[in-house]
Amino acid sequence: MALTFLDITPVRGNLALLPNQKILQGCVVSSNETATLVPGDVVTLATGDNANQIVVKKAAVTDLPFGVVVASAIKTGYAAGEHVSVLPEEGYVYLVAGGAIARGAKVQFNPTTGKVDDTTTASNGYVGIALTTAAADGDFVIVQVKPSI
Repeated sequence: MALTFLDITPVRGNLALLPNQKILQGCVVSSNETATLVPGDVVTLATGDNANQIVVKKAAVTDLPFGVVVASAIKTGYAAGEHVSVLPEEGYVYLVAGGAIARGAKVQFNPTTGKVDDTTTASNGYVGIALTTAAADGDFVIVQVKPSI
């Protein structure tokens, strides 16, 4: 990813609808996390680590989402114990659709594919609301992060 884009090209986990979005810069990946977190991953709060830090782990489909890992020009993955930036509630982010999504639809995430869709399963956590449409699997969609709306 170049730092000299003259236009905004969607990238999974990139901020959308700039400026002035709140980003939590000091989050730490849980020491129990076995997966590498990548931009666009939905995370949840973890327990069992330092009580004085915001500790996150990759969310399971039934977890209450906390936010989305933000894309960085410096780093593409975050292992256990590393610092990670997270976009919390009310942020706007590019995510990848798992199928067609209508504007205004509540979207849920699939931790296996890393994609979002508007399939509604009552026990699954919502990550937010689609502000743009996706015509097919693999399209980018702008999501307003609103966990479990």
